[in-house]
Amino acid sequence: MGRIVAVTNLKGGIGKTTTVVNLSAGLALKGARVLLVDVDAQGNLAMALGVSPRRTLYDALVDGARAADCRIPVRHNLDLIAADATLLTAQPTIARRPDWPRVLEQVLRPLRSEYDFIFVDCGGSLTVLNLNALHAASDVIVPTTVEPFAVRGLEMLVVQLSRVKGSAGSLRAIVPTLFDARTRQSVELLEQLRERYGSLVTAPIRINVRLSESSAQGKTIYEYDPRSRGAADYAQLVERLSDLWGFAPPASAPPVVPAPASAPPAPRGDPPVAPPPAPSPPDPATPPTVAPNQEPVVTGAGSLLSLSCPHCGGPLHRATVAGYRVVYCDHCRYRRQELASGVRR
Repeated sequence: MGRIVAVTNLKGGIGKTTTVVNLSAGLALKGARVLLVDVDAQGNLAMALGVSPRRTLYDALVDGARAADCRIPVRHNLDLIAADATLLTAQPTIARRPDWPRVLEQVLRPLRSEYDFIFVDCGGSLTVLNLNALHAASDVIVPTTVEPFAVRGLEMLVVQLSRVKGSAGSLRAIVPTLFDARTRQSVELLEQLRERYGSLVTAPIRINVRLSESSAQGKTIYEYDPRSRGAADYAQLVERLSDLWGFAPPASAPPVVPAPASAPPAPRGDPPVAPPPAPSPPDPATPPTVAPNQEPVVTGAGSLLSLSCPHCGGPLHRATVAGYRVVYCDHCRYRRQELASGVRR
């Protein structure tokens, strides 16, 4: 059964939809089957992905349509059940039902076996549908800007989450967004978040105009500008949550290496020349040698071989999404990013 992940915060304008789009797109690029569900009447998910759906979540919640008939494919491995203003009239109807907290869960239940992840994009308040999302969710992710009002709203959300689900144990990650390391307030508040919530706080998503531009163009950040800081930061978030959830990308077939072309025949009278021996495959148990002052190379699915963090000496890890490579340390937050095919701008 796929995980149902509610992405929520009681404050609006803090990057929930941007996080849903780029986190889910990154997982889809890694091979996960992902469904997006918009429970916000503003319907921002459809706009951010550049689609205009004919049917919406209203049809499934109120009119009794099958959720499978209301979804549309938006990218490879990525489907969407969109929302629009009709959800404003759906909420009073749902609130009159005796099973009102579980309506969304019942609608999504037939689809869980078809997906690895179902992301629910919640609105910026504790509405009936947002409460439905929390009841249905196995995991909760909270994006938050690093500013005083948003941090205060985060504290209130954790209290409400404990009331709805009995505890805050389903809270999987707090994602600082719109982070600006040039301001002292952002740096100090980020440190306060880490002191209070510990490892729940992920590496921040730095402020980057490319993220808002990509949403306006109906594209993911990996499509719009894979060299941007926004792409690097969301790639790292995708890798961290993949590790947390134990998601391993499907095994792909090894690349087919064409056989070398046969050498032209030697002139008559000359002895035949033996072809050079094929290089032997590297021994996976032997780490590669890194020469002094040589730029390290990211290898494998986890740590960097023969390399430690230059700040704390701990092991370095990597994240790779859409051709973007990030090297980071979980202990001291050291990070370096680069494209395999070029320089970030």
